[in-house]
Amino acid sequence: MFAETLIALLGILSLQAISAPVEPSAQLRSLPIVKYVAPIYAAPVKKNHDSFGVDVTASAAVVMDVKSGHILFEKNSDEALPIASLTKLITAMTLLDSKPDLDEVIQMKPEDKGEIGTTYVELDDRFTTRELLRLMLVGSSNEAAHALARSHGGDAFIQAMNEKARAIGLKSVELYESSGLNPHNRASAKDIALAMRAVLRYPIIQEITELPKVSVVGRKSGRTYTLHSTNLLLGSQLNKEPYTIVAGKTGSLPEAGFCFAQTTKNKDGDEIIAVVLHAETHFARFQDVKALTYWTFDNFLWPVSSPAPR
Repeated sequence: MFAETLIALLGILSLQAISAPVEPSAQLRSLPIVKYVAPIYAAPVKKNHDSFGVDVTASAAVVMDVKSGHILFEKNSDEALPIASLTKLITAMTLLDSKPDLDEVIQMKPEDKGEIGTTYVELDDRFTTRELLRLMLVGSSNEAAHALARSHGGDAFIQAMNEKARAIGLKSVELYESSGLNPHNRASAKDIALAMRAVLRYPIIQEITELPKVSVVGRKSGRTYTLHSTNLLLGSQLNKEPYTIVAGKTGSLPEAGFCFAQTTKNKDGDEIIAVVLHAETHFARFQDVKALTYWTFDNFLWPVSSPAPR
């Protein structure tokens, strides 16, 4: 009898604890801090279960649905590999997070020259932050990436890049400089897809990577520098109806092979991200991404819902 009374009493106390109001401050202290929670969307449904994908030359590859974040194809997608100039996607996001004055003029310096690769502009010239951002994302200018990092914090900027990577959920990323020339800059194909998904919240990056070329005039030399996009697919059938290239970035380095990441949209507004790391040749990376994109749109059916989040 005593035991039954005790159980009943405990039950009453439990109900009172559940129904008792909780101070707002206590509620906040008990909850984790979350800066952004992506809406939950249904994943695309595979139409042909007998089709397993395409044979790509790349050592690692992934296709991600932008809206749901679901992986639709993968090959060694969690293996961390050198990412070369795909680094510049995180450089651009980190820069824009700092709310820079895009019209501020930056003086180039000799130390902005990369140890390898082509130098596209004179290192005693001057450009705005906006112009350097365009040179970096369209022509993959290493000296532009170095100048932007140097003028916006130096070592602190590189630390901010790594913090940005972690903030957007990248688990395998290690970054040591802003251009991608350091072969120790590494990430998995899956993490690069997540980075590309985050890039879509930055309209200026999207707009710049859609440009077939960019021309800027040096403030000191008066010289016009014209760089053409490194993304050869901008002029392909994949950028004509019913498809539109939304954003893209290339990268190459002896240790990284040939890398490429691209977001593509079909006529219904469905968007996918295709990433390849360490493809065999310059042209193979574009063929790999093209094949993955066509295969995915042909083999998946998207549920009808609202537009993808930005």
